[in-house]
Parts: sequence; structure tokens; C-alpha cells
Amino acid sequence: MPKISVIMPVYNTKEEYLREAIESILTQTYSDFEFLIVDDASTCDVASIIKSYDDKRICFYQMLQNKGAAETRNFAISQAKSTYLAFMDSDDVAVKERFAKQIKFFENNPEVGCLGTYVEFIGDDKDSLRFPSLTEHEELEAYLVFQGCAFCQSSIMLKKEILDKYNLKYKTEYIPAEDNALWLDLVGKTKFAVIPEVLLYYRYYADNISHRQKAEQIESMERAKFEVIQRYCEIPEFDRELFVKFIQQKTLSAQEIRILSAQLKNYVKGLKDKKVTEVYDMIRTCFQKQYYRVRGLSGQLALFQSPLNEMLKISTIFRVFCFVTRGIL
Repeated sequence: MPKISVIMPVYNTKEEYLREAIESILTQTYSDFEFLIVDDASTCDVASIIKSYDDKRICFYQMLQNKGAAETRNFAISQAKSTYLAFMDSDDVAVKERFAKQIKFFENNPEVGCLGTYVEFIGDDKDSLRFPSLTEHEELEAYLVFQGCAFCQSSIMLKKEILDKYNLKYKTEYIPAEDNALWLDLVGKTKFAVIPEVLLYYRYYADNISHRQKAEQIESMERAKFEVIQRYCEIPEFDRELFVKFIQQKTLSAQEIRILSAQLKNYVKGLKDKKVTEVYDMIRTCFQKQYYRVRGLSGQLALFQSPLNEMLKISTIFRVFCFVTRGIL
């Protein structure tokens, strides 16, 4: 049984990019892997390109009809026979030592189940995207839950047993942010880490999905984040749209401030009593920023009178200052 199953979906990938991606995997210094390449019913002849490589590690599959990257990856995962899954897009380039260094990291850190690496961007629009320079579990988990995608999918190596244990897979309802939704599903189930070394070149250009569907990715990501925020923070059921709006630090109306205050007051008190500082600090920051965003007397008055002020230690001087400068003047 191979140690790693490399998962690569392909759909109409430019030959130059596809060959670079394939060859960067076949030339890895760590060679104990199977290479699952799945053609998602491409309309161009990618099959002949893939079949031109005479390597027994390649397991080539062709979908009868186009299913999209999420279902194509799920199919490949269902065929995987290894301990680890390594994700790779068909237009990215892996550094030769990527697998060797990731396997070594797993061996030295058995508590980690999801491992990324630093990446370097290549392509026509390489300067328009960044991933955070985070490496430790706590900061990666918090970034995933409260901010956005913490690492590049093509850099990820994952313990397959975690997906099997919790019956996890890519969810089509979160396309085109299904990768981030999967990482969010892992929150609380394993430890995250990122190797602080560039082990992947991520191609970002006008025709790839990340570029073409950026707005849709953000919207899908926010829907996925709400579910995990509710689970992660043990927040009771209440107005989903209002809470997401609050976390995104969008301006709330006076009525929304009153509703939010009523819904959060008991929860915030519980956080304070239990000394759950990370979530408490997040809510405090979001609430305090409303004072800067809200303009008008009614909104500032709703903030000034909120029971959250005392629980979140928002000073009277600060509240009066904002009330005067943003509510009256």
C-alpha cells in the first residue's frame, strides 16, 4: 500500500501547465505514492497527454460527464488506498522535496492531521493574491474560523483516516469555496500546521477558478464559516444573517444592534465566566468597531444603551466620545 495518494482533477488544462504539474509530482524525492489523475470529461484531449507518461504510479480515470472539481476530488479520494492524501491542482508546480518534508513533519508531529506549506505565486496576476504567514495550529484555526482561507489547497497533505472517521468530503453546496469548507469541517477534529517553507508554486491567472469566481468564493466561504463559528464558539441558535453581518464588521442599524445585544448578552456573560478569551476578544473587537461605523443618533444611542458595554468593558468615556462625534455632530 502506498504512503500517499496524490489527488489531481483535470479539466481542459493547458498542456504546458498540465505537464509541469504532472512532472513536478513524478520527480518528487519521496517516491512512495500513487498518483490519481481524474479527467473531468474535458472537451480537449488531455487523455493523450496523461497517457504519454509511462509511470506505474499513475492511476488515470475519466469521468463520463463533467462533475466539477469537488465531485472529481471526492471520486479520487474514494479510490485512494494510502495513509495520506496530497492535493494538487493540474496547473500548479510542486517543489521536488514537498512530499519528503511533509511526511517528515507528520512523523515528528503526530497530533497534526492537516498540513500545508508556504507557497510562491506564479502567473499573469501573481501579485493580486496572498495567504497569511501562519504556521501554528491555534492561529491557523482562528484564522479559518474568523477570517478566511489559511492555506493553499495544492499545498495540503491530509491524514485520510480523519475523513473516514467523520465521513467528510468536499461539499458541492459550497462551490466554488468547497476546499475552505472542508478545512472548516476539520476544525475541532484535528490539528493544523503549515511548514514555513515554499514547497509549492501556485499559478494564479485570469482563467483559473480562484480568479474568475472570486465573489462567489467569498459568499460561499461566509456561509460555511457561519456553521463552524456556531459550533466552534458554542453559540446558540439565533439570527444567522445578523451574526454574520456582525462578524464581518458591517454597519448595523439601531434595531439590529438592539436585537444582537439581546441575543448575545447571556452568551457573552458565559464566555467571561468560563474565561474563553479568544472568542470573547473577537466579539469585543467587533462590537467596539460598530461605534466607529455607526452614524446617526439612533444607532449610537442603541450602542450606548447596550447591555454588552459592561460585559465587554467598553468604557463610558469612549461611548460618550462616539455618541457626540458620530451621533450628534
